[in-house]
Amino acid sequence: MTPDVLPQRRRVKVWFGEHAIAEFINEQAVADRYADAMRRRFQSLRVTNESIPDDSTVSDSSPR
Repeated sequence: MTPDVLPQRRRVKVWFGEHAIAEFINEQAVADRYADAMRRRFQSLRVTNESIPDDSTVSDSSPR
C-alpha cells in the first residue's frame, strides 16, 4: 500500500505591469488549465504558474 500523497499545489497569477490582478491556487492539473485559459483570454498580459511548497501557508488575497 502506498502512502497518501497530497497533490502539488500551484499559484497562478495574471499580471498587469507590476501588479497582480488575479490569483488562483489549486492542484496542478486545475491550475494548468486555468493558466492556459488566462493566457488565451489576456494575450497581452503576463501569466505565471508557480509551485507552492508544501510547508508554506497561503495568505488571503482578498482586497483590503
